[in-house]
Amino acid sequence: MPQLDFSESLPAWAPNREFAHMFNAFSVIIMQLEPYLNKTAARVRGQLPHGDPLRDDLTIFIRQEATHTLIHRQYNEALYRAGYIGLKTIEQDMADEYQRFLDTKPLLWNIGYAQGFEIVGPIYAEFIFEKIDDLLEGADQKVADMWRWHLAEEYEHRMVAHEAYHRVGGNYFHRLWVTWKTLQHLGRFNARAEKLMLDIDAQAMTPQERKASRIRTRKVHRRLSLFLLRKVLPVLMPWYTPARWRAPDGAQHFLDMTAAAE
Repeated sequence: MPQLDFSESLPAWAPNREFAHMFNAFSVIIMQLEPYLNKTAARVRGQLPHGDPLRDDLTIFIRQEATHTLIHRQYNEALYRAGYIGLKTIEQDMADEYQRFLDTKPLLWNIGYAQGFEIVGPIYAEFIFEKIDDLLEGADQKVADMWRWHLAEEYEHRMVAHEAYHRVGGNYFHRLWVTWKTLQHLGRFNARAEKLMLDIDAQAMTPQERKASRIRTRKVHRRLSLFLLRKVLPVLMPWYTPARWRAPDGAQHFLDMTAAAE
């Protein structure tokens, strides 16, 4: 568990404040998402026979995601203290949604949601490790490294939800549908969190500053969207497997640090 103090780093942990808020919003949705993933993973694990190696993988997956949740709780508390208290409402709305999913939807749907989210882990890992050095120049190193560490672990456990989904009975067409529903659902909450923070910031800006902020926001989103579009084609193929994603440059360093700490 990295020992981090976010109190002096957030919200503007990178020179491009709008880029920082894009990742700040990710932290907001992660806070409720990862406990939901763990509850779903535990349900799958409970259905597997003793001795099945996927049980051990699911146990490690749950431990990693639980650690991420603790870190992002600290991260989000720093955002609340910075004045974005309305984020708590978004988190609670997500928590309510996930509880409804667990209560009303079948296990196949829930683990399908989990694999839909886990698809983006290796993609975002490549994005932060290889594609945005310019945006991370001058950033708070503790926060940047926290995101690198988190996404390195997302890359590391990239196969677990995918294998669990297929073990429960997933198939190609259902995977495409539930992945689309997952990304839509996450996108709505992510947009709410980011808009709330940007709107609060805009209250202290001049009209010219607000316009410049909107332009920077569009630029960072366009950059991420174009990168994601280039990576989505393999995901749409019937033979897709996360095993084919290569390790991003530098990710192994953070995994080695974690292994050494243990």
